[in-house]
Amino acid sequence: MVVGDARAGVRPPSQPILVLAKSRRVIDVVAADPAGLTWRQVQRATGLPVSTTVRLLQNLVAEGFLDVIAGRYLVGLGVLRWARSRRIESRLTMLAQPELDALRDATGETAVLFVRHGDQRVLVGLAETRHEVVRLIGIGQVMPLHAGSAGKVFLAYEDEVRDRVLDFGELTSYTPGTIIDADRLRAELVGIQSCGWADSVAERDHGTASISAPVHDHTGELAAVLGIGVPEQRFTDANRSMWTEAVVTAARRLSAALGHAELTAGG
Repeated sequence: MVVGDARAGVRPPSQPILVLAKSRRVIDVVAADPAGLTWRQVQRATGLPVSTTVRLLQNLVAEGFLDVIAGRYLVGLGVLRWARSRRIESRLTMLAQPELDALRDATGETAVLFVRHGDQRVLVGLAETRHEVVRLIGIGQVMPLHAGSAGKVFLAYEDEVRDRVLDFGELTSYTPGTIIDADRLRAELVGIQSCGWADSVAERDHGTASISAPVHDHTGELAAVLGIGVPEQRFTDANRSMWTEAVVTAARRLSAALGHAELTAGG
């Protein structure tokens, strides 16, 4: 087996670079807790000296590998954005792309696919509209769960995540349309579970709207959320009805491709 390329002058190191190994230990520990960790928790979990832990955390934040919010360290959002340079080639996204393309063609609007990462959602699939007026989004973009139709689908179908997000503290208001009352949002989530889809208008960004539906895997668990994003001026009552049916149908087709068998006609 070839383990190095002498012609290129590239060989694997005979000894691991210690600072990289320690940095990876820190990142692994932080990544394991979606709520983030204090520096003291990181130090205890890694067993590294205090001075080493503090220095590594500072450097990892400076380089974008970690973020620090209210004294807690989390995996840096920059890491997720870098993923756009390497289109995620998972089974999910490969199966989803034909459905995204078809949904874009059926509605004329941008079709999107999200997966959940901790208490946020990440855009992993995209088929952009051919309209001149578009929503500016890209692969790897990170968005909240409580604002926007896709995020609300995640909350509606994942009990533990819903309780953590809604009980954790004050919900951030992004626009006047953002639902920041936990009880009101819980009531809406019950309706989303009942009908099997969600919509939103200007909840995360001004002038935007969206419709989303759940994608289930072979175990029946929520695997992703599929939907469309549109400028608010094109989100008319007539379009909404037609687009909702198209989104739900596309989500069910993708679920079937993942091996999900609906137990009832309602899914």
